Amino acid sequence: MKSVVYFVRTKENESRDSLVKKTRLLWNEAGFDKLIKKDDFTGIKIHFGEEGGRGYIKPYFIRPVVEAIKAKKGKPFLTDTSTLYTGKRNNAVDHFNLAYEHGFMPENTGCPVIMADGLKGEHQLSVKTKSALLTHVHLAGIVPFIDVIIGMGHPTGHLLTGYGGSLKNLGMGFASRGGKLAQHSGMQPQTVAEKCTGCGTCAGWCPDDAIIIKNDKMKIDSVKCVGCGECFSVCPEQAIKISWDESSINVQKKMIDYVAEILKGKKAGFINAALHITKQCDCMGANTEKPITKDLGLLASLDPIAIDQATIDLINRNAGGDVFKKHWPNLDYNIQLGYGEEKGLGRRSYEIKEL
Repeated sequence: MKSVVYFVRTKENESRDSLVKKTRLLWNEAGFDKLIKKDDFTGIKIHFGEEGGRGYIKPYFIRPVVEAIKAKKGKPFLTDTSTLYTGKRNNAVDHFNLAYEHGFMPENTGCPVIMADGLKGEHQLSVKTKSALLTHVHLAGIVPFIDVIIGMGHPTGHLLTGYGGSLKNLGMGFASRGGKLAQHSGMQPQTVAEKCTGCGTCAGWCPDDAIIIKNDKMKIDSVKCVGCGECFSVCPEQAIKISWDESSINVQKKMIDYVAEILKGKKAGFINAALHITKQCDCMGANTEKPITKDLGLLASLDPIAIDQATIDLINRNAGGDVFKKHWPNLDYNIQLGYGEEKGLGRRSYEIKEL
């Protein structure tokens, strides 16, 4: 049986009113109304864009989604997590301000912004997993309390996964800092001895008592450490480092393990805005502004595997070749799709219904 993916084309220089109407049409046809019940906390997972960048879904696409949720008496909010790297998305205060600079204030979208992982990425839930690559997944702290997830993804290329869409938006985007660390690294956190002052902040936050202070330096017990990244989040001296040494195959599989845990017991719908498609992900900001192919349109589905597969296929057909392989020839984005299907997250076999 094939999953259904709904698709509406957009045009260059199309008016905002027209794009809003198409978003509303897509929502209705995809049956997303059926996901929402009265008082459901409905998290719209989105990337607010980097400073100086244009690679993000614009606020006017959000408003019809929020209005549709409110019409069903749900409680919508926009949400994302802090980044591992420094910048304006590194903590909740700067992240809020950047979101507002990009137009995501309540008067434009109709709902508030709520960070999913606390002030500095410290609010997380660690869950044991049977994954071959992970002992635990570390999720943003509010994930268990969300009743409905609406993933609004902006498909792009990606330097580690080759392609990033709905799956990446959830798997990396709803991971806590520790979760992001675990996905990108094959090693546990390590001490930068010359920076460590032995203040003990890390030990106070460690949930597994894996850190001791000895001779005014912190040491990590590799047996007790589960790689949650709490120490990395709270260290005032930036004396904790991670190794960005994980393979693309493992990054993609870990990302899917996170998606599986995030969606467990959840109602969810997915929208991909295949517009301003770039070689790099939106986190790269202003450095990768040039699109690698023409704008395509909007897609929606209840199946996160099918929507990403359909998005890739439509983009490549539109570009006249595999544009993601062209720019990332050594990366195989099919890993995330195949492994996701194995995990029971959805089907790669789909039917397009163009509106």
